[in-house]
Amino acid sequence: RRRTKDRMRIDAHQHFWKYDPRDYAWIDESMAGIRKDFLPADLEPLLKAEGFDGCIAVQARQSLDENRFLLDLARPSAFVRGVVGWVDLKKSDVELDLADFAGDPKAVGIRHIAQAEPDDRFLAHDDFVHGVRKLAAFDLTYDILVYPRQLPAAIELVAKAPDVRFVLDHCGKPEIRNAQWEPWATHIRELAKAPNVSSK
Repeated sequence: RRRTKDRMRIDAHQHFWKYDPRDYAWIDESMAGIRKDFLPADLEPLLKAEGFDGCIAVQARQSLDENRFLLDLARPSAFVRGVVGWVDLKKSDVELDLADFAGDPKAVGIRHIAQAEPDDRFLAHDDFVHGVRKLAAFDLTYDILVYPRQLPAAIELVAKAPDVRFVLDHCGKPEIRNAQWEPWATHIRELAKAPNVSSK
């Protein structure tokens, strides 16, 4: 379980927050155990005990303020290797926000909470695709956060942005509890054909 030669072990998906129910309304009664602060000092000893070399902090709120919060946490914490933040990719001048974010060496990617969008085709809309394509120029990845019903739009997005590196969050959230593998399995096989997509 320890690091092997020339190989680094990274926890690819961590959230940090100072818990406020107004900011994290998605944390409902079923998740009461995480209604508290989670900061790098809470995580670091756990990672060390399991032989991890670091983690990636991922946004949990869609705000530029959270980008600054996460980057401020990451800078003095060497084990926080990168931050996946958020910008409004549909803005006509999104390059300004991307340049501001990508100017920090710990900035590694962007995520939008697409699973919460009422339109299952949100990711495939031209204005959103246009914004995602701009990530390549800033060497930023895009994290895909969707439910299985939104995977067809994710497949379209990936095909329309071949120069962008994508990371599928939570393996596309298959309905494991109900043992319902289709159409998730079919869509995952299709998405896996793209050379610019990884999954976690």
